[in-house]
Amino acid sequence: MDAPSASVTAAAAEIRRRRPRIRKVRLHKLLYYVQGYHLAWQGEPAFPDDIEAWESGPVVASLWHAENRRGQGRAEPLRESVRNILTNVLCRLGDKTVAELIATTHAEDPWLETTQDGTVIANQLIPHESLAQYFGTESPELKRMLKDLDVVRDDSPFVPDPPGALDALVAEFSLR
Repeated sequence: MDAPSASVTAAAAEIRRRRPRIRKVRLHKLLYYVQGYHLAWQGEPAFPDDIEAWESGPVVASLWHAENRRGQGRAEPLRESVRNILTNVLCRLGDKTVAELIATTHAEDPWLETTQDGTVIANQLIPHESLAQYFGTESPELKRMLKDLDVVRDDSPFVPDPPGALDALVAEFSLR
């Protein structure tokens, strides 16, 4: 059974547990992806804290300020859905550099829409609706894979082997 809604502190603590030397800016980019995918796939936020568009990219402002004032807080258990999405994000994006994550987030629709294509960056709130819509659509990578699949797809009807064909093949190769 899922635990009650966890805070961003719990998600940050889990990322730090899995990536002990992670820096703040990189942590916040990964939290952005956790929130975005959780909104798209689960229909609700991973954590209640808002994400803002800062110069360095998306930041969970409440966590940033809280940790500057009093350090890393204690974390409650994470919901299973958040842990699963966090694992997915770390597997796919956890090894990207800060520069790569900043460049990627600056090229994505939630950032571009919130900052008017990067021209107005004043710590604006990135709406959940924008995150859910963007992360709920097919990524360019998925679109490319689907296109490649269409090129090699053979939609001819499936014709099963005649009875005994597998046994004959096994017998032929077992004699060699």
